[in-house]
Amino acid sequence: MLAVRTTTRERISRINSVMIDRHLWALSTIIGLILFWFLRQRGYDDPYITYRYAINLASGNGFVYNPGVATLSTTAPLFGLILTPVALFGWPIPLVANLIGCLSHAAGALALWRLGQEWDDELTAGAAALLYLLFPLPLTTLGSETLPAMALTLWIFVWGARGQQWLTGTFAGLLVWLRPDGILVGPLALLLLTITGKSWRDWRRWPWSAGLIWSSIIMVGVGLAWLVYGAPLPVTLYAKQQQALIPGFYDFGDRLWVTLRNHLAQPFYQMVFLLAGLGLIASVRSWRWLFLIGWATIYGLAYTLLHVAGYFWYVAPLVVGLAPAFGLGVRLIGRWLQWLGGSRLRNIGIVLILCGTTLWLSSAVYRIGQQIDPRLTVYREAGEWLATNTPPNASVATLEIGIIGYYAQRPMIDFAGLLQTDIAAQLGSGGFGASAQYAIEHYRPAYLVLQEQALSLLSGRPDLTARCPIVAEIPDPRYAAPLTIHACRWESP
Repeated sequence: MLAVRTTTRERISRINSVMIDRHLWALSTIIGLILFWFLRQRGYDDPYITYRYAINLASGNGFVYNPGVATLSTTAPLFGLILTPVALFGWPIPLVANLIGCLSHAAGALALWRLGQEWDDELTAGAAALLYLLFPLPLTTLGSETLPAMALTLWIFVWGARGQQWLTGTFAGLLVWLRPDGILVGPLALLLLTITGKSWRDWRRWPWSAGLIWSSIIMVGVGLAWLVYGAPLPVTLYAKQQQALIPGFYDFGDRLWVTLRNHLAQPFYQMVFLLAGLGLIASVRSWRWLFLIGWATIYGLAYTLLHVAGYFWYVAPLVVGLAPAFGLGVRLIGRWLQWLGGSRLRNIGIVLILCGTTLWLSSAVYRIGQQIDPRLTVYREAGEWLATNTPPNASVATLEIGIIGYYAQRPMIDFAGLLQTDIAAQLGSGGFGASAQYAIEHYRPAYLVLQEQALSLLSGRPDLTARCPIVAEIPDPRYAAPLTIHACRWESP
C-alpha cells in the first residue's frame, strides 16, 4: 500500500513538474515577444553581411557573399543557415532575426533560472536572470547572432549541470559555428559534466561521449569550411585585427574600458557593479556559478589576446558572467540583512533591490527601442537605388557593406577589408583612407557610395572626381552633407 502511495506521489510530482516547465516556457515566450514589440526596429550594419549569405544560398548562388567568390566573411555561418528558410519564404530577414534574438534572450534568462534550480540557489538565479534579461548592452546587438549564442551558452551549462552528455556535446559543437568564440564553452561544459557525474576520479566515467560529439562537429565544420573556402576561419578575423592597428581606433580592451567607465558614471550601475564585486567574494562558497563567471573571464582574455577592433557586440557577452555575480551579491546582501534584522528586513531589502533594478532597466530598454540607427534608412535607400538603377553585375565599393550590400544585391568591394584580405592589409598602416584608395585603384568599381564628411576620398583628387561624378544623393541625418552615389568611368576621361 505504501509503495502504491509513493508511486502516485511521484507521478503527480512529475506531472506538476511538466506543467510548471510548460508555464515557464510560455512565460519566456511572452517576455520575448514583448521585447520584440519594443525593439523590433533595431538593427545595425554588421549582421546584414550574414543575411546576404542566407539570401544567396536561398537563391541558388551558394553560401557566399559575392556570387562566384568563395570567401567566408561571416562569423556566424550557422545563423546564416538558420535564416536561409526565411529567405526562401520571402520573409523579411532583419525582422525575423530580431524576433529570434528576442526569443533567444528570454530563453537565456530562463536558463539562468534553471541553473539556480539545479544548484538549489533560486535567489541568485532569479536576480541574475532579471539583470541578464534587462541589461541594455546585449539588447543593442539585436539582429545578430550574439543573443542566440549567449542563450545557447547558458543552456549548454544547464545540460552540463544535469549530466546530459548528448545535448551538451551536440550544442557545444554547433555553438562554434554560430559564433567562433563558442569554442571556449566546450571545455568548461565538459568539466561541469565531469563534476556533475562525480566521476572525476575515474577516467573511464569521464564524459567521453560529449567530448567526441563536440570535437566531431567542430572537425566536420572545419573540413567543410576548408573544402569550400580554402580556410577554416572567417577572413573578418584578420580584418578586425588590422582595424585595431589603426591609430586612434579602439581595440577590445579600449572598448571594454570605455563601456565600463560609461556605466560607472551612473549611480545605478555603480550599485550593480558593487553587488557583482560582492558576488565574486560570495562565489568562493558558491563555486558552481564560477563556470559562468570563469567563461566570461576567459572570453575577455581571449579577445584581448586576439587584439581585434573593439566593437560593442564583442563586449556584450560578458553579461553572462556579470549576471550571476550580481545575483550572488544580492543573495549576500540578503544574508547580511537577515543577520541584522531577521527575515522581514531581508525580504524587504531584496524586494527593493529587485524592483528598483526592474524599473531602471525597463526604462533603459524602452529608450534603446526608441534609438534607431539612421543608417538603417539611409543605407537601405542607397542599396535600393543601386538595385533599381545599376546593372546586376556592376561592382559597388563602400565603407560599410552590410545594409547597402543586402538591399543592392550587387558585387561589393569593402573598404573595411571584410571581403577582400588584400584591402584589409592596407588598414594597419594607413587606416580606412588608405584602404579605400587602394580598393578604388586596384578594383576599379563601377559605383562608389561615399559619405565624404565621414571618410574624405574625393577632396584633393580632381582626377577621381572627374572619373566618378555624382549620380544620386541621399539625405543623411548624421551629417550636413548627403550620402552620395558615384558612377565611375575608368577609360580616359
